[in-house]
Amino acid sequence: MRKDTILVPVDYTGCAYEVVASAADLAGRLKADVVLLYVVKLPAGLPADTLIHPHGSAEAVKAVEYLDSDAQKHLEPLSNVFVDAGCGVRIALKHGEVVEAILDVAREVGASMIIMGTHGRTGLRRIVEGSVAENVMRRATCPVTTIRTQQPEEHPGLTEAQQQALSESAG
Repeated sequence: MRKDTILVPVDYTGCAYEVVASAADLAGRLKADVVLLYVVKLPAGLPADTLIHPHGSAEAVKAVEYLDSDAQKHLEPLSNVFVDAGCGVRIALKHGEVVEAILDVAREVGASMIIMGTHGRTGLRRIVEGSVAENVMRRATCPVTTIRTQQPEEHPGLTEAQQQALSESAG
C-alpha cells in the first residue's frame, strides 16, 4: 500500500504558521509524508543570473541562488513541525508562476491532497490580486483543503519551542 503524500505550499507570511500547524496535525494522524513547497519568484525585470552582493557581502552570488538559499532557511524550521508530528517531510523549491508551480509539484510527487492557506480576500483586492487557492482548487486533480488564515501573533497548534525556532529563523 502506497503512503499518502500531502503537498503543503507556503509563503513567507505569518499565515504559513497556521497552515503548517494544521497540516502537520492532519498529516501526523494520517501517517502521511509531506512535501513542503515554496515557489521562488524573482522580482520583475531581474534575470536569474544577475550577480548580487547580499547584505554588503564582498562575494557575489546569482540572484536565484540567493533566493533559493533564503527560502531554504525559512522552510527548515517549518519542516521540523512535520518531523515533530511524526511525518516524513521533504522541502521543495520551484521557480515560476505560483499556481502552475503548485499544480506541477502536486503531479510530480503524486500528491493525494494539497493543504494550503487562503486569506479570504474579497472585492477589489481579490480582483486585483487574484486567489491562488481558488485557482489551485479549480485545477487540481486531487482534493484541496484550504485554511482561512488571519496572521495571528501566536501560531495556534505550534509548541512554544517550534514558535521560538520560527521566530529565530525570521529574525
